[in-house]
Amino acid sequence: MIKIVSADFIKGAVKPEAYPSVNLPEFAFFGRSNAGKSSLINMIVNRKSLVKTGSRPGMTRQINFFTINKQFVLADLPGYGYAQRSAEENRAFDRMLTDYASLRQELKAIFFLMDMRRIPGEAESNTVEYFEKLGIEVIIVGTKADKIGKNDIVNVRKKWGEFFRRTPDLIIPTSASKNTGRDELLKRITERL
Repeated sequence: MIKIVSADFIKGAVKPEAYPSVNLPEFAFFGRSNAGKSSLINMIVNRKSLVKTGSRPGMTRQINFFTINKQFVLADLPGYGYAQRSAEENRAFDRMLTDYASLRQELKAIFFLMDMRRIPGEAESNTVEYFEKLGIEVIIVGTKADKIGKNDIVNVRKKWGEFFRRTPDLIIPTSASKNTGRDELLKRITERL
C-alpha cells in the first residue's frame, strides 16, 4: 500500500480548459453536499487542512485538484443536492460535472461518498449509473460511520450492496474523525495506479 509523503494543491477549475495538465492517474471524490468529501481527503493524506472544509454545505464551487506523492491526483468535486443553488447554478454545476466525467482521460475511478445515515435514492442510483455508462469505475464509500453502531454498519453495507448491485464488502465504511477506512481507500487507489 502507498505511503503518503506529500500532498499539494495544484489548482481549482470549473472549465476543462483550466484543468491541470498533469499526466498522472486521477481519482475523484463526489457525493452530496455535506457528505464529508473534503474531510475524507484530508484524512487520506493525513493533513488537517489541505482541503478546506466548511460547516455549511455547498462550500466547494469548483473542482479542486491535489497531487499526491507526485504519483497521482485527487479531485475534490463540488457536492450535489445543495438546495440553495439557483436553477442557473444547478445547470452550471451539471455542465461542470458532465465535462469533467466525459473529458478527463486521466480519471481512473470516482469514489462516490454517502453519509451512512442516509438511504440511497433515485439521485444516487442515477449518478452511479451515469458514471458507469461513461466507463468510469465507481467505488461506493460510506462516510460518518462513527455516527452509527457497528451492527448498523453491517446492515447499511448489506442494503447499499443490494441497492447499488455490489457485494457488501465492496462498500467502504469510513470516518474522517476516527481515521476509519483510510487503509482500505489507499489500497483501492494503489490497486489502480
